[in-house]
Amino acid sequence: MDLESIFTPEEISKLFIRFSRLNLDRKPHIKKYNKLRTLHNTIVNGMQNFMFTKYGIQENIMKIAKQISKETKNLRFCLDNQDPDNITILTELCVYKNHSDIKSITEIYLEKNKFRNEEKIKMLQCMQNSFASLFKITSTNPETGYVTYEDVFTKKKYQVIDVSMSSTFGKKDYDVYIYNRLITYEDITFGTGMHIVASSNNKELLKFIKNHNFNKCSSYSRCLMLYYISKLDNTIQRMHNN
Repeated sequence: MDLESIFTPEEISKLFIRFSRLNLDRKPHIKKYNKLRTLHNTIVNGMQNFMFTKYGIQENIMKIAKQISKETKNLRFCLDNQDPDNITILTELCVYKNHSDIKSITEIYLEKNKFRNEEKIKMLQCMQNSFASLFKITSTNPETGYVTYEDVFTKKKYQVIDVSMSSTFGKKDYDVYIYNRLITYEDITFGTGMHIVASSNNKELLKFIKNHNFNKCSSYSRCLMLYYISKLDNTIQRMHNN
């Protein structure tokens, strides 16, 4: 009897991730990663409360609405706060610097000296220095938890800790692309996890890569366009944990 006859694909993926963590959690770099991930999640959870109560999401959107509409070619896409994936996108757009004309929550926190804890201040600075892009997954290592990202636009490669992907990414007959934000804290680089994933079988993605003018588009618009494209792609299962 094989696993597929007992468990769903999502349950099998979660089993692989759980077994992988039992081994990886003993490694020093994963221990440090887990600590930083917890720190980052604590900060972002607080920022989400600020985002929904004090940030003024609609007011900020109105400041850049015309430009975003032009960059996305009038893409219509509603982001409600009841969908977990939508919340990750709203968090990306508001917490991090994605447009020159609106302040990010990270900027606001740094300007107002929200934290006194040195580790939290350093994480905020790392969040401010982070960047988002579209990456192609070129290799994974389940023994270390590392995944190699290649930036589609700059061709630079990054070693990113992503336990979920490193544990479940088997050999495929297509390339996997992920839009993600990378944060580097000392020697650890991890993604914030926006659940924007698509395959090379996705014709809209390939068209986007071929025609996209990276230097004349804000990361705000790029995130929305790629999220829309990924929602049309059912090739790859999205995991909600790293």
